[in-house]
Amino acid sequence: MAVPIHEIKQVATGRWRDILVGLGLPAEALSGKHGPCPGCGGRDRFRFQPDDRDGRWICGQGGAPTGGDGFDLLVHCGRSQGEAFKGVADWLGLTERPLTPTQRRELDLQRRKSEFLKLDKAIFHEAHVLQNLVGGRNASRELEGNRTFREQRPEWAPLPDEPSDRELLAVRRLRKAMSKRYE
Repeated sequence: MAVPIHEIKQVATGRWRDILVGLGLPAEALSGKHGPCPGCGGRDRFRFQPDDRDGRWICGQGGAPTGGDGFDLLVHCGRSQGEAFKGVADWLGLTERPLTPTQRRELDLQRRKSEFLKLDKAIFHEAHVLQNLVGGRNASRELEGNRTFREQRPEWAPLPDEPSDRELLAVRRLRKAMSKRYE
């Protein structure tokens, strides 16, 4: 299991200048004075705040200032978020630990809860669609208006034009979701 992010942040607090130099950023860029940005290369737009415990910095790239903590600076300099966290953890000597059986069960339980919540949301949505269609109400506006659900489940996005086809589709989707829920 990877080292938890909150643990990396806690251990890194107050040590950012050393960490960033250790990970290859030029020490002169971390002096606290305006100078060249190690990320975008600007001549006089970057400043690191050496007294800040979180490694705060600011870059006036293109007139739109950007900034953040030490992790954000590593990302600004070309690393991915994951590489930044792993690099800092490695530099600090924090190692990955294998999952204990309790942690493994907890992660599995969280994953299953998440799947059930998604299924419950799908079941509720399709039951609502079916209720509107069977009740004789024109559910077109409600169906089209529920874009957040459709965006989360793009495989369910297409809607037939005919109300009877929508009803059949809702029944099929409801049946499919219910069978998954009770497997």
